[in-house]
Amino acid sequence: MLAAVVLTQILPGCNNGFGAFQIGVGNTPNQPPLAAFRILGKYGLQFSAVVSDADETWNVRGSVPMNVIIINNQPVPGCTCSPVRMIATKQSAGNEILSVQLTLGFTVRDIASTSAPYGVVSIQNNLKTPGFEPPPVVAGTENGPPDVRLFIRGAITERFSGLFEDSKTAFILDDRAPAMVLFDHPNGNVDASVTQIQNLGPLDIELFFNGGVVAHEVGGPTVIIRQP
Repeated sequence: MLAAVVLTQILPGCNNGFGAFQIGVGNTPNQPPLAAFRILGKYGLQFSAVVSDADETWNVRGSVPMNVIIINNQPVPGCTCSPVRMIATKQSAGNEILSVQLTLGFTVRDIASTSAPYGVVSIQNNLKTPGFEPPPVVAGTENGPPDVRLFIRGAITERFSGLFEDSKTAFILDDRAPAMVLFDHPNGNVDASVTQIQNLGPLDIELFFNGGVVAHEVGGPTVIIRQP
């Protein structure tokens, strides 16, 4: 774990932007840049969303701004891509703007917005992926895999680098708070080591398992959190 923490401190020096990346740790191979959803618009605007990749679906609720990133998602057979989709709904009868931006690494791939009362925004990548349809199985339900997610809060736009791992796989993710990290099909318990880059204020991290908070840590510049 100590070596991993050192690695998270070195990695951010490689670039000046931010983006979702999966970088292999140890014998874990590097993965393509992650698709991430940036929910933007009027500060504090409440939304609900359905987020899907090739084999899992999550229900997410939050407020603007928020980043939603899926880690450990797998490409579909016959394709090197990892299709993802978000359907977001405003929880307001007003005309405030809700905007969803889809990024792949540092690249903005698409953006969609609505100002309609209780408006709906839908966005996805890899529209031409043969046979891709977001799965009906919802994480954390009786028929679905465990719903494991980390919610990383801090000063708005605080940049962080983190090591996220289960019993077999580890990924390094570089992004900004607030961020909801969804762990696709975790193998065993999950833990994370998250390091601030700008030190704008303490990090506040919650680890959820099937909808309940199972661990909560506050501090900085490095916060370690483990699933009990």
